[in-house]
Amino acid sequence: MRRRGRPLPTQLTQARRTTARVPWGLRLLFVGFVLYATFGKGFAYAGWPPVFVGELLLIVLVVAALQTELVVPTHLAALVTLVITVVAAIQVVLEGLFGAAPLVETLRGVAPIFYAAFAFVTYALLRWHEGRVGTNQVVDRIEQAAARCAPWITVSLLALSVLLLRYPPGVRPSGIPTWPGSGVPVLYTKATDVTVALTLLLPVLSTARAPGATVRGRRLVVAVWFVTGLVVSFRSRAAFLALVMGAFVARPGVTRIMKAVGVATAVFALLYVSGATLTLGDRELSARGAVAATASVLGRPSDDQLSANYVATQNWRTDWWADIWADVTDEHMVVHGLGWGENLALRYGVVPASRADDPRVLRLPHNIFLSLAGRGGLVIAAGFLLVPVLTLVRSFRSTSWVTRSPLVEAARGGVVAALVVGLTDVYLESPQGGILFWCLIGFLWWSFAPHDPPTHLRAGEPGGTVPRERRPGG
Repeated sequence: MRRRGRPLPTQLTQARRTTARVPWGLRLLFVGFVLYATFGKGFAYAGWPPVFVGELLLIVLVVAALQTELVVPTHLAALVTLVITVVAAIQVVLEGLFGAAPLVETLRGVAPIFYAAFAFVTYALLRWHEGRVGTNQVVDRIEQAAARCAPWITVSLLALSVLLLRYPPGVRPSGIPTWPGSGVPVLYTKATDVTVALTLLLPVLSTARAPGATVRGRRLVVAVWFVTGLVVSFRSRAAFLALVMGAFVARPGVTRIMKAVGVATAVFALLYVSGATLTLGDRELSARGAVAATASVLGRPSDDQLSANYVATQNWRTDWWADIWADVTDEHMVVHGLGWGENLALRYGVVPASRADDPRVLRLPHNIFLSLAGRGGLVIAAGFLLVPVLTLVRSFRSTSWVTRSPLVEAARGGVVAALVVGLTDVYLESPQGGILFWCLIGFLWWSFAPHDPPTHLRAGEPGGTVPRERRPGG
């Protein structure tokens, strides 16, 4: 016999189902986020330049956020984001009035700044939904959705990494359908895109249990994650560094570090003893390839061709970066730059002037700080890097119970991995990187905002949730 007044389990289940209906705006945001994490460039460049699926998604989500009781974050990271956005907007207007930069180039250049709207939209939609159903319901539903999606994303990333084994860096796969307008293959990705998604999946796979999942199935998915991480790590030094740093920030701890070191040592020993070799374009999956990659980063490459390939790529970047920094310092580019419509590759002779009209020509120097400094000035570049730093510090110092969720660990790791990639490759300027990055920033803002303590029952009402008191910001 149950106690009087206590609801039956079926009543609790029905109540939670009725109170936890997710608004369509959040559903759309989650679906878009998952598609970006799964397919990278293959999804990001669906559309007609410079309007891609991400720009349309942003417009729809802004409309959805404006239809709610809009809540705006009020902490320092959000303020810095607003400042760099306003400064960039003023620069774009002045360039439009007094310059002759093509509009398409300008929009491409300023993309990492206006993608910041995704952070505010994510925050606003989560706060609005929280006010309707309670914080614990929001966390539970996102965790359940992430647990269901994680295995399928992992398998998709493995399939994409197989394509990376066949094609060298920068070469788009042939024989695969392309998006009308942009001409980008629907399965086109980069090792660094895969790395950020893998970092996001790590805390989810290690803790979340999807309904119906078996222990054997979870182990198989983790094995697929490991194989995929191994492939992209040997394909790109930036991918390997992002995976290591992102995983460390997501799950810090001496024990976990020692386990990771042990696994890496075992893999290297296996490759060394077996002598196994797999050529990946101009890279090599082998013990010798691991040594050559490490030596090139440390500045002590050998004289063989494998090391020369790594050094050539490194020198190409550093020479370009040095030219940009010389301009920034000589011209005192503090609150201005060369312009958002400036193609930095053409300006510094990285690509020939004859390719100026090619819509696919290289534009950006594989470093988000120098890319923003050269186009918009040091204020924007420094402010952009300051946002994730302030966000992560606030997240780690927060005492909110939400910040102990595996979802927050995943977001922290994803932000760090995306930032590492952005400092070594063209990533945060592109839709597949910039949108993911800013959505994670907005989620972290929400996670350390003021929340009610976790509870499943409202006083005097069986099966309900405690409503959050509406606050002006976080």
